[in-house]
Amino acid sequence: MAWMILKEESQFNQEILGDTTGRHVVFKHSPRCGISSFALKSFERSDYFKSSNDSLWLLNVLESRDLSLEISKNMNIRHESPQILVFSEGKVIHYASHSDIDADLIQELS
Repeated sequence: MAWMILKEESQFNQEILGDTTGRHVVFKHSPRCGISSFALKSFERSDYFKSSNDSLWLLNVLESRDLSLEISKNMNIRHESPQILVFSEGKVIHYASHSDIDADLIQELS
C-alpha cells in the first residue's frame, strides 16, 4: 500500500470526514524528527500497512502545520508528532503518538 499525501483542509473534509463507508488512517509525521522517522518506518514495515484496505494518509507537519493543528483542534486531540489518527464515519475511533503507535492494534480495530 502506498501513502496518499494529505495537504489541504478541503481534501481532509471531503476524503476523510465526508466518507461514511471506509476507514482512514492519518499519520502525522515530521521528517526532521528522528523519533517520527523511526515510528513511520516501523509502521511501514508492518503487515497491516502492507496489506490494509484502509486509506492511508501521510501528513507532513512541517509542510502542512496549519492543517495538522486544525485537525487536532477540531477532533479535540492534542497535536503531536509522530501521531496516528484512525477515522471511521467521520469520527476519530483511535489515536496514538510516539511509541504508542501500534499497527497491530489498528488492524484489530477492524
